[in-house]
Amino acid sequence: MDFFIDRKETEDLFQEIFKKIQILRNGETHHEMKKFGLNYSKSLGATIVNLREIGKAYQQDHLLAHKLWTKGFRESKIVATLLEEPAKVNKEQLERWFTEMDSNELLEQASMNLFQYLPNINELALNWMKSDVATKQVCAVMVVGRLAMDQKQGNDDLFLNFIELLPAKFTDAYFLNQVKRALGKMVRRGDVVGDKVIAVVSEFKLEDADWRDIWDDLQYELKL
Repeated sequence: MDFFIDRKETEDLFQEIFKKIQILRNGETHHEMKKFGLNYSKSLGATIVNLREIGKAYQQDHLLAHKLWTKGFRESKIVATLLEEPAKVNKEQLERWFTEMDSNELLEQASMNLFQYLPNINELALNWMKSDVATKQVCAVMVVGRLAMDQKQGNDDLFLNFIELLPAKFTDAYFLNQVKRALGKMVRRGDVVGDKVIAVVSEFKLEDADWRDIWDDLQYELKL
């Protein structure tokens, strides 16, 4: 269990940020979110753009991120992913956050804003992919896709090992779509990773319609 020594200045910042979040309350957006299956138990309907603006105004702070996450609102959790210090995230915290991320939106925000910057993300991403926890697998795919796009050189071992862990069959449409996106980024990295992607997809598509769809998408990517 993590232990935190509270600081008045951090508590003041937390109160300041949460007041800004509350001002962003948007009933119409909240209603629209429900139509798309984002049924948070605590949500104010603030837009991601506005939450990112809040995050840009403050320095990363481990205690502050903890306070925001613990508040339990969709919006405070998203800002927490923006303000967490990657080097201070530990295994226990990750396990807790995984159990408390109750939407694909939060998984995406955590992966994009925080997880891809963790010091040991290569090892973590492969371990998440090997796990039987769906949320971890989704984050693994999202993170690897981001790294394939942002890291133009190197890291080939991560991508090659990741490709070996891909399932021959899919049972979840959202996960399938994330795999499509990640492979689309990887296939354009160059000969080593790109050739591996093509080889694996070529094999899987012979037995599965979802992989044939992935193959079709990759042909488009290769023509860009």
